[in-house]
Amino acid sequence: MQNIANHVLFTKEQHMRPFNDFVKTNFENGRRFFMNIASDCQTIATDNRNVSFISDANVLALHRLLWNNQEKIGAFLASNRDYKAVSRRPFDKLATLLAYLGPPEHSKSVVDAQWASMDMTSTKFEDFMNKHKANDKEEFKEIKMMKIFFHAGFSKQNYPVFYYVARRFKTGHMNSDLLIYHVLLTLKPYYNKPFDVVIDFTHTGADNRFKTEFLQKWILVIPEIAYQNLQSCYIYNCNTWVREYCKFHERTLTGVKNSRKLVFVESLTKLNDYISPEQLKLPGGTTALEEDLKVFSNALKLSHKDTKVSIKVGPNTIQVTSVEKSRVMGHSVLLNDVCYASEIEEVCIVDDNQFTLTVANAGMPWSFIHIECDTIVKHIMHIRTRWELSQPAQVAVHSKIRPKDVPGTLLNMALLNLGSADTNLRLAAYNLLCSLTQTFNLRIEGQLLETSSLCIPANVTIFIVAISEKLAVNEPHLTLEFLDECISGFSKSGIELKHLCLEYMTPWLPNLTRFHKHSDEHKRRKVSSILDQLIDMTINETQMYPSIQAKIWRKIGEVGEMLDLVLDCFIKTSASGGLGSQKAEVLADTAVALASENKQLVSNKVISRLCKLIEKTCETPTQTLEQHLMWDDIAILQRYLLMLSFNNCLDVAVHLPYLFHIVTMLISTGPLSLRASTHGLVINIIHSLCTCTDLKFSEEILKILRLSLTEFSLPKFYLLFGISKVKSAAATAFRSSFKDRAVGQLSDRMSLTALETITDSLLEIMEACLKELNDCKWLETWTELARKFAFQYNPALQPRAMVVLGCISKQVRNVEIKQLLRILVKFTRCLHALESYSDLILIDSIVICLTRLQPLLPADSPIHKVLFWVAIAVMQLDEKALYSSGLGLLEQNIYTIDNQGHFNKNRVEDVFMDIYHSPLDLHFKQMEHSVGLSFNQNFHFAMVGHLLKGFRHPNDLTVSRTIRVLNTMLTIISKQKGCDKYDVSVESAPYLAALISVSDEVRSRLCLRHHQNLNSASASTSTESLVADQIDPRPALPKDLAGADAGGPGSKPPKTLSTRMNTIASMKGQRSAESYFSIRRSSKLFEDASATQKSLDSAVSIINRGHRGVGESVSFAGTKSKNVDPHVAHHGPPLPPLPPMPPVSVSVIHSDEVGGQKSTAKSERYSRSNEGNVLLDDNVITDNLTQALLITVLATMIRNTQDESQSRILYEYLAEASFVFPKVFPIVHALLDAKINQVLTQSTDPVMLNSVQQIVQNVISLEDSGPHQQLSFLQGYGFNGLWRFAGPFSNSSNNPDNIELFVKFLEALLETCIPGDELMKPQPITTAVSQFVSHGTLGQTLSSSMSSLAVTPGNRPCPLEGDTGPGSGAEQSGAPGPSAAAAAQNRMRHGSASQVPKQRSVGSFKRKTPKPVSSPR
Repeated sequence: MQNIANHVLFTKEQHMRPFNDFVKTNFENGRRFFMNIASDCQTIATDNRNVSFISDANVLALHRLLWNNQEKIGAFLASNRDYKAVSRRPFDKLATLLAYLGPPEHSKSVVDAQWASMDMTSTKFEDFMNKHKANDKEEFKEIKMMKIFFHAGFSKQNYPVFYYVARRFKTGHMNSDLLIYHVLLTLKPYYNKPFDVVIDFTHTGADNRFKTEFLQKWILVIPEIAYQNLQSCYIYNCNTWVREYCKFHERTLTGVKNSRKLVFVESLTKLNDYISPEQLKLPGGTTALEEDLKVFSNALKLSHKDTKVSIKVGPNTIQVTSVEKSRVMGHSVLLNDVCYASEIEEVCIVDDNQFTLTVANAGMPWSFIHIECDTIVKHIMHIRTRWELSQPAQVAVHSKIRPKDVPGTLLNMALLNLGSADTNLRLAAYNLLCSLTQTFNLRIEGQLLETSSLCIPANVTIFIVAISEKLAVNEPHLTLEFLDECISGFSKSGIELKHLCLEYMTPWLPNLTRFHKHSDEHKRRKVSSILDQLIDMTINETQMYPSIQAKIWRKIGEVGEMLDLVLDCFIKTSASGGLGSQKAEVLADTAVALASENKQLVSNKVISRLCKLIEKTCETPTQTLEQHLMWDDIAILQRYLLMLSFNNCLDVAVHLPYLFHIVTMLISTGPLSLRASTHGLVINIIHSLCTCTDLKFSEEILKILRLSLTEFSLPKFYLLFGISKVKSAAATAFRSSFKDRAVGQLSDRMSLTALETITDSLLEIMEACLKELNDCKWLETWTELARKFAFQYNPALQPRAMVVLGCISKQVRNVEIKQLLRILVKFTRCLHALESYSDLILIDSIVICLTRLQPLLPADSPIHKVLFWVAIAVMQLDEKALYSSGLGLLEQNIYTIDNQGHFNKNRVEDVFMDIYHSPLDLHFKQMEHSVGLSFNQNFHFAMVGHLLKGFRHPNDLTVSRTIRVLNTMLTIISKQKGCDKYDVSVESAPYLAALISVSDEVRSRLCLRHHQNLNSASASTSTESLVADQIDPRPALPKDLAGADAGGPGSKPPKTLSTRMNTIASMKGQRSAESYFSIRRSSKLFEDASATQKSLDSAVSIINRGHRGVGESVSFAGTKSKNVDPHVAHHGPPLPPLPPMPPVSVSVIHSDEVGGQKSTAKSERYSRSNEGNVLLDDNVITDNLTQALLITVLATMIRNTQDESQSRILYEYLAEASFVFPKVFPIVHALLDAKINQVLTQSTDPVMLNSVQQIVQNVISLEDSGPHQQLSFLQGYGFNGLWRFAGPFSNSSNNPDNIELFVKFLEALLETCIPGDELMKPQPITTAVSQFVSHGTLGQTLSSSMSSLAVTPGNRPCPLEGDTGPGSGAEQSGAPGPSAAAAAQNRMRHGSASQVPKQRSVGSFKRKTPKPVSSPR
């Protein structure tokens, strides 16, 4: 059918060719069919009208005519009398249509067609333009007159010079083809001669650009001979926009890139090198840029890439010249951005060294840093002011008077001129007033009588005000017109008449309430318009500012029905200016005048609005409050609160809980000035409590309030409020110009610890006041507000509400604790899903909240024991921020349970391990296996393993809290045993060992049994030997060295290491051995004397300072250490590992050697004096596991500490441990390896070196049981991670397996150990501030809960609604599979701690063959 309709035969498709005959025969039939259906139908008779066709050229010409003359059309219509009948609607429609269409474009149809159809050259282009008579067009003549391109003067090479002034060309307003034509005609006589071109890019921008197709025309039309004869193209004042333009059109400009003919010139002096000054014909506006300049060097322009610049301020311009060169067209160029005084919109000082400059059409403000910031700003403001004064005064066109406006207009005219100094004018105004009242029947009750010779005194203000008051009452329908006219004439009047105008305006303001809710929409809009005019008048009339506040806004504040509309106008105008703008600050100040006569109502409106705005942020939550769309309104209302807070304009007796709620939600948000405003708000609230007449407090309460005032003014609270860098909070809050947001200043997140401290201080103030108030519900209201936000998803505010709720709550139910734990599970699962620790603040806040709520739980609540394990689980996440809060929860938990008496009859482990042996046994084993600490095997050492990590925390408060918890555990254990706190027992030993290096009290109550003998035996030899070796590093080699140290079945090594060192100290060139502890005393090991000599020589050569080479290190485990000091590296060839030795039972230390007798009865342990209270006592610590754990704690501490005094103490105890516990001491060889190397290679402390020598000497004197047996010993008891977990915090993301175990553990706790399955429903609270109860007292005491520490992180937790329940399948069974992170660490998790696989992992020390073991990292 298609082929028949088109009369086409099949040619390509072979299989369709047989149908061609059929197609041919139906060609005519198809044509007739289409003709029939397309035949004309009968038409209905219509009016005869002439049809004309309008060409596009005519439409474009009409568009251009209307666009260029629309102002003239408007002025003509406005001056025409007939205009009233037509009104402005037709012209408004025309203006709207033109604004929609935009500027007219030039006709492109003919030119574009020619351009596309032929190979355009300069000759053809000229012929084309001549054909269209371009020379005769007015637009062409205007282009020539504008001197965009012209010829003037010659260069020093005697070449003619042509100038192109880029800023004179306006894109869209000029015909581009006519400009090309003009350039070609100007250049044509010089095509065949050398010539130069100067391009002036001064103040060139997007309005002067060449469109892409126009740029291509330029390149195509300019003849080749012109390019060849162009000698140089001097580019003057290249700016940032030109650089970006060239970069955008890089492909089009490829032919001229890197051309030597391009010469970039930054100054007239350099340009004069090519063109003499008398021949230089640049425009005067360009040459004037270098006259009368004030140059400020070494400035920094802030942007995505900060740039060093020089700021040049001239009489009418500002130049920003880069100091560093940029690449433009392949050349290195100094950019120079120029802006005129007329383009300066605002200059604003940010701080002492920074200011911002807002330039019209610049996109965003320019920000600069310079030490002379104030001077630069003064100069810029000076040139801007001078330009404004130089502009001709604009004659304001008075709006046309409508008939209904006549009474109001004439009334204002009469009243205003009655106050004139001219006697005749006063009389004329009086007679006008009389005529007005008669004509319009104004009810003035016969007070006026028109007289020709009446004498009116100059001071008739009272008479005028009285007339105005009477008319305002009797003729309220004139209010809108009269006020509109008063405001219009206010700015044109003198200062005396402005005061008079305010006096007679004031009585009319209450009448606005008749119209702001009127059914007529026009009148409602008129009321809003009048308020906007009053606001503008308040902002602009600086001289009348106090009078306007007192007369206008104070009167409006008395009208309660108007306050909502007034606040809407205030907020809208403030938001248009932005936070910190003049508009926002003036209106915030004006709010004080509004509240002067009705403070309760105004404060109620402002506070309720702010509370509602904060609550609405929960509907569309953001990560920070500053990112929310409502932030500007919130910040502006917060400024209003600051202004109203003075002199109790906020009515603190009624609004105190709402004010405290707002403070805790907004504290430390926004720019520095807003943070200072929040601090000032708190100060003013406390001040109002002291001076409020509605509240009567005793002298005792007033003393507390005055002390709080002083406390909040201390630097400590400056730091908590985030304003620690300011000298005066009040000065910062009221800084005249602080548009911090304009420069993109980012605010840091607040520390939850700071919020906790501030909330406690505010709670103390409130509770002090409540003692003397009856039936007051302040605290209940504040608690309900915090509870509402705490259980509603909002990343910006929910953490704050959690902390506040924990601080101020006075009672708590089990269901609330359960709900908090559920939220904790959900957000931790979100972290698991994201595999990110970038936002922990909500989890941190929940833990802090649990810490503060636990003391409120009943003593018999099972949640107490649950929270202990929650704290342990949080600490196991190995995150700095969460460890602090988890440790706080642990401390509070132990303190609370101890106060309840649970530890009086039961041991600590019995109290807490009750849950361990519940159905949660599987989860406990998984978590213990993950961290390598087993509470089931030894509760106290597992506890210490978790607490030792606190010593590595960067926060000193966390370290102090760790010490407190360790001391608390000692106190509890001593109460159970009825002994002294520092007496050594199996239970107290781990805590004493953890405290031995950080507590002077612990060290004074413990002693070293072998300390005196060890020092006397070796100090005289070892220390002196080491010092002697340092003085004489190369003593002579003894002749009998080989015989003295040759090993054999009966050979004995020297008794002390110093003797051995002195014997072989002169060895030269011996390579480093691999370990001190690789030196054995076994007869098998010393059968080869030469091998023994090499081993000893290499060991001592490292100890000996004189023969220590750079990077030499040793390893206790018999191999080169993989975890040595970074400054020490072994460069010699590797040594073969020593053969393993069978275990040998050796008794080394005897009672007669140490000068003391061992106790025979443990029962006498608690009656000893300090001299007998020995930490490392094998009569008290009898089993190998406890001994091994004890020395592992000491070795772990010494491995992680950087403090030399602590290291000295720990080495002394380890030296004694090598005597007392010889069988288990080899376990810590790998832990001490690197540290021993570091001490011997770097330390100069003789005490520490003596202790290290003792350790090495004792190890040499003993047999080893093999590294695989040593390192696998603790793993068999579940403590293979003691040294690893107690080490520093990991900088990288933690193992997601730990998060998964944590989530499953908490879910199991919620299901099995916490009663109450019902979920707490959010309780609705009334946010309207108008509903309050009377004052009363509560019997609560001041909050005594322990504070919790935290660190602020930052990310986005997942919303609660998107959370799912516990996993199914393998996840519910408690046997999760290995994750990618676990696989990366070569470690697997298992369902039970006993089901340990046989493969090696990072936490395992087992090896199939006795290979050297590297020290753990």
